[in-house]
Amino acid sequence: MRSPDLRNFPSLATIALLVATAFAPLRGDPAIRRAEFDALVEPAVRQALRKPVTTEGGSLAWGDSYLLAALAEMLETGRDPRHAAQFVALADHVLASRDEQQALRDEVRGRVMPAWGSSKYSKGRRFAWAVHTGMLAAPLARFAATVERDAKLKATFGADAARLLRAAEGSVAAFANEYRDGPGAGEGHVVCPFLGKHLPLNMQNALARTWLAIDDATGRTDHRERIERLARFMKNRMRAGPDGSLVWGYWPPLSGDDERFEDISHASINVDFLVLCHERGIVFKRADLAAVEATLLRRVLLADGRVGDRVGPNVKFNTFADAVLRWGRLGRHRPAVQTRLEAFLEAEAAKSSAQRPLGIALLAAPPVAGR
Repeated sequence: MRSPDLRNFPSLATIALLVATAFAPLRGDPAIRRAEFDALVEPAVRQALRKPVTTEGGSLAWGDSYLLAALAEMLETGRDPRHAAQFVALADHVLASRDEQQALRDEVRGRVMPAWGSSKYSKGRRFAWAVHTGMLAAPLARFAATVERDAKLKATFGADAARLLRAAEGSVAAFANEYRDGPGAGEGHVVCPFLGKHLPLNMQNALARTWLAIDDATGRTDHRERIERLARFMKNRMRAGPDGSLVWGYWPPLSGDDERFEDISHASINVDFLVLCHERGIVFKRADLAAVEATLLRRVLLADGRVGDRVGPNVKFNTFADAVLRWGRLGRHRPAVQTRLEAFLEAEAAKSSAQRPLGIALLAAPPVAGR
């Protein structure tokens, strides 16, 4: 099925922007936030669709993936068919840049991958990173999961959802043989043929988020054991801070201690994975959410307006400030996080951020009680 022609949908961006501006003091109101979301997303999608196919998947993973994720999250909350149409158009555009669509060979693995490769992060050699593919494939599966649960959306977008789910499944299946059990009991990790060792937490958890979304979409638990093992691997390498927080490193070793602290941008992937796991009864408990709340509110989002660069004690600030918007799923379970991130949306660092639509979408979801 061809992607919907967005020109057939009347533009709401101008109207939405006027509404959002007229009611600026009510920015926390859900209707105003949704209006702002539309005002930001519609031109962003149009701009993305004008970009040519790229051979550098990293630029999509750290750019268009946020827009895909924002649309998938807002579709889950609002079930607006306009967001579904925008999502399908952008997803098809992103899929055109997958390596197998361009006959680009992974020079490390020695084969063409149904994934998004890059030469930027691998010393000039073309290589498909699990993290890039996870960032782009997870929204495809999450879109499919939402459409499958909604009869009206399914009637119009069911074929698209099935097609995009197959694309997500095929993309992450290409990395399946890089998963390993261990090293500890009940743990698992993902190895990297370019690095010659296991991946950093955020990279393997980006892949695991896609497995979660695929299982949600199919209604099966095909990936459950691997997800649980990766979650346990991360939990076993997190350590308690003296203020009740949880801290962890970017690349903890398979064994031994790690006293380093991850930056808040890469940490957003791990926090999102942690919350998604908790919502499905996987490894992480309510106490873990409370501890991550302490990390955010006591170590990262400081009372004086500064945003710490890392999840541990900070000496540098505001380098990745807008990345805290991607911690938004935590707010569904922790009201203080929701309140603080809503306030952060009014900060200068958030107002011009390309990640703002995703932050709005994550915070638009209703709270989850009793979990």
